[in-house]
Amino acid sequence: MHLWIPEILQLIFEYVYDPSRTKEDSEGRVTVANLARTCQAFKDPALDVLWAQLHSLDALVLCSGGRRVNDDSQAVWERPLYDADWCILASYAKRVHTLTISLQSDTWDISTMHILNCFPLPGGLLPALTELNWLSNREDFFPFLHCFCGPTLKTLELSPTTWSVCKCVAIASLAPSCPLLEDFLCFGADDSSMQAISEAVLGWKKLEVLEVGPVNEQALMHVASLHTLQSLRFSASSELIPHVLEFCSPRARIEIVALTPSSLQTFMQNVHFSIQRLDLRCPLYDDVFPHLFFTHLKDCVVHPEKLIELLLLPGMTTKEDTNHESIVLTSLMLRPLLSFKGLRQLDLGHSCTAHMDDSFLNELALSCPGLEQLYLGDQKSWLVDPLLTFDGVISLLKHCRQLSALGVFFNATLKNYAIHATPVHAVSPKIKTFFVGSSLIYDPVRVAAVLSFLFPSLTHINYCTPDASPKQLQGRLKKWMSVDTTFETFVSARRQSWEQGWAEGKAAVEKTTVA
Repeated sequence: MHLWIPEILQLIFEYVYDPSRTKEDSEGRVTVANLARTCQAFKDPALDVLWAQLHSLDALVLCSGGRRVNDDSQAVWERPLYDADWCILASYAKRVHTLTISLQSDTWDISTMHILNCFPLPGGLLPALTELNWLSNREDFFPFLHCFCGPTLKTLELSPTTWSVCKCVAIASLAPSCPLLEDFLCFGADDSSMQAISEAVLGWKKLEVLEVGPVNEQALMHVASLHTLQSLRFSASSELIPHVLEFCSPRARIEIVALTPSSLQTFMQNVHFSIQRLDLRCPLYDDVFPHLFFTHLKDCVVHPEKLIELLLLPGMTTKEDTNHESIVLTSLMLRPLLSFKGLRQLDLGHSCTAHMDDSFLNELALSCPGLEQLYLGDQKSWLVDPLLTFDGVISLLKHCRQLSALGVFFNATLKNYAIHATPVHAVSPKIKTFFVGSSLIYDPVRVAAVLSFLFPSLTHINYCTPDASPKQLQGRLKKWMSVDTTFETFVSARRQSWEQGWAEGKAAVEKTTVA
């Protein structure tokens, strides 16, 4: 058995039992456990697979003299741990790469943490740990966070729902314990945790992913200067920052969350972006959408032509807001977007683009011919009638030949349009997804015929289906439902016609060749 290569064995055992699967595979786990007992050559590779990921501390307790109590719901030590116990625990703990402290762990006896904190052997409790998911909100657990954060840790996820002095102290002093951390995610962070998280962030020099709430200016400047940065998400203050903040990691995705579009505009006034991907999110709407929002956005992007992804996700709208023209984006407001000539993805799907006209969409298509995904007002049920028509959509399809996903809020009325009048060079077989939102429509059959011609690879049409749609929209939604039902029939018939034509043409060519 000495000819077995451990790495290949481990790959085989991971195929039998993969702990990263979402569904627990007890049969696979038992199989690998049996393999570990088969021979010495199988033992270490099999144990490495079994212990690679832990979803609780129970396994560590049970392997070192603990037992289950309270109807087998909890593992505890009921006697002291001696040198032999610690050595057994260490022999398994050294194999752990991922540990999750879940919400279910809130029922654990605190003595488990106290005993693990007494680990006496050199090298730390979990010397190979690379990922720690600390999902517990239990306050008396947080002082023990440092027991699990070692120099090998690369990913740390925290999700406290409430903050206290104890939690802030534990987080603020994390950096010296895990100086090589690459991914830090802290969902639920708020103003009370800002200083603690900022203090920790300043100590990490190799961050690749940072997803937090508010952080102070010093921490932002530190992160913005990191060339290792790949993804950043933070909450922006509504106050103008005193110094220019420069994000100079060209490959990083920056996601900024601000209270309203106006708050976001204020924050951007002293920010420079040298990046390719930008997400802007606002949980609330202003009474009036800032008219110069996209002008400020263009001014703060250092190289507009290099931006390839732009997303704007404004807040939830009430039923009254869906008919409020003060939040509608006009062609004039959106004109600065024409400077982003390298865009591949533009997502304004949650914004009301009802006042965008055919002329502007044509200009956008000419300016950004490399667009692959485009979403314009298609994700909500707007009551404002759109200016955009089939003419604008067809113009877009003629110029943007790389589109694979399209969402557009438009007037799908076909006054003088017939299928034979639709230009062949607007046909877009690459488009596999099409959203129409609550677009205006009158003749479902004709619309289905035209769309089936334009999008031969589609299988159905996506439209808004709100739980309680206003009466003005109920008629539209029924008609789009009819389009979706009819669409598949048109596509199937057209595909059969093309296949038949292709077969007949091929047969004619073969006959000519033989003759």
